[in-house]
Parts: sequence; structure tokens; C-alpha cells
Amino acid sequence: MNQHPTTAHASVCALLPAWQAADFIQATLDSLSAQTYAHFSVIVSVDDCDDDTFELCCAHAEADSRFRVVRQEQRLGYVGNCNALLALADADYALFAFHDDVIAPTYVERLVAALDSDPDAVVSFSDVHLTHTDGREEHWVLNELDGITNPAERGHLMLAGGLKWWVPNRGVFRLEKVRQIGGLKLHGAGEFSTDMPWLFHMSLLGNFVRVPETLCFKYYKPGSLSRSWAFTPHQRFEVLCACLRELWNSGLSSTAKLDIGAPLVHYLDQNRPQSGSPA
Repeated sequence: MNQHPTTAHASVCALLPAWQAADFIQATLDSLSAQTYAHFSVIVSVDDCDDDTFELCCAHAEADSRFRVVRQEQRLGYVGNCNALLALADADYALFAFHDDVIAPTYVERLVAALDSDPDAVVSFSDVHLTHTDGREEHWVLNELDGITNPAERGHLMLAGGLKWWVPNRGVFRLEKVRQIGGLKLHGAGEFSTDMPWLFHMSLLGNFVRVPETLCFKYYKPGSLSRSWAFTPHQRFEVLCACLRELWNSGLSSTAKLDIGAPLVHYLDQNRPQSGSPA
């Protein structure tokens, strides 16, 4: 049995966690329908909300049979909705397609080819162009992990700070490999940057492969989850504590865990919030 399917045969499922997105999700749905990759499907999980997100997604699915739409009757939140999608996915590869992202037609095709080219890779990703709510634009590139094959070195880099770790969060990943992580998890600061410990653990599982093209376009919306965060020292502390948990639960050797964990524990000890600090 081929452990790593070739581009011609690997199935890919896009996982779209949606909530209160009726004003802008159509562009995301259209970009998914425009994908050139043949073995492609989409699961949309609409969290409990009071706008027309579910109806819009259902209407789109009627016109594109590759789409499946699920409605959550109780509010799961971002973490719960992502995990619900991971549980539903049945494919070789998967990606999270966020409801304020638009991807180029060749996005899946190019990323699957990059993933197939490296049997030790766990995720492939492109550069990202961001448009803020006020019209300002940024270009997001993560190239610090290029060519890094040692998991401990990747882990150190992911924790170093200044790394745009959120860029590969939109990448195509090996579903079976990533399921070892056990999904996204809440931590002491709630849902704040819960993708970071997830991606940190992912970096311990295999190579990160960058496709040096701008194939993903993100548009911040006033209601975007990350725009509601305060980005406090306490929140960062809790995220790094969650990374320590992921390190402990990883399959690395004890010595590798110590190599990565010792400086992290020292940093956390030096930067622990004072008693009574707000979340």
C-alpha cells in the first residue's frame, strides 16, 4: 500500500468552519468551487448563528455536488467547530478553508504537488496576502523553516517569536499524520491563538514545505475572531504553556523534549503572570 498517495490519486478535503459569515462567505465558496484539483471535496460546518450563513452554503452546495454542509444546533465555538470538521473528514489530505479567505484556483493543485514531492512533509503552504478592514495590505511569508528537517530545530524556531506561524495554518496537510495531535485544544486563555500549539505540534511531526507563490488572500472582517483578542502577555503565556503540553504529548524522544522544553520552561518561569492577572 502506498503510504503517500501521488498527486494523481490523493483525495483532498477542504474543511470550512463558518459562523456569522453571510456577508462575505460567498467569495470563499466560489474560490473553493474554482479549484483545478480533480479529487477534491468540501465540508462546511456552520456553527449555530442567526444570519443566513447556512442557507447561503446550502444554496452553493446545490450547485456544486462536491460540497457537504453540516449545521451545528448548539454553539461549538471555533475550536469545537474545527474539531467537528476533522472528525468528519475522510481524505488523504485536508486543509482548513477559513470563511474570510479566498484561494487561487491552483491553490490545492500546487500545494498537493509540493506535499507529494516530500514524503517527510506534513504540510505545504503558500504565501498569503492580507487586506485589513481599513484597506491596508500586508504580505505574509514564512520561509524560516525552509529546508529544516530536524524536528527539534523546527520546534525551536516555532517558539522563537517573530515567526508568522499562522501562514501554514491555511496549508494542505496529511490528515492521518495530523490526527495524531488530537485536534485543536482550549487552554488557559480560551480560544486565543489555539492554532499555535496545533501548528507547533505539527512541526514536530514532519517537514513544512513552502510554495513561494501568493495563492491565498485573507480579508479581515470586523467580526473576525482574531480581531476580538487583546493580545496580552497573559494570553501569550497560556499559549506557550499549551505548546509545552503538546511537546510533552508528542512522539519525540525524551532528550529532544528536554532540548526544546528546558528553555521554554525557563522563559515561562521568568514571564509568569502575577497572581490575579486578567485573562
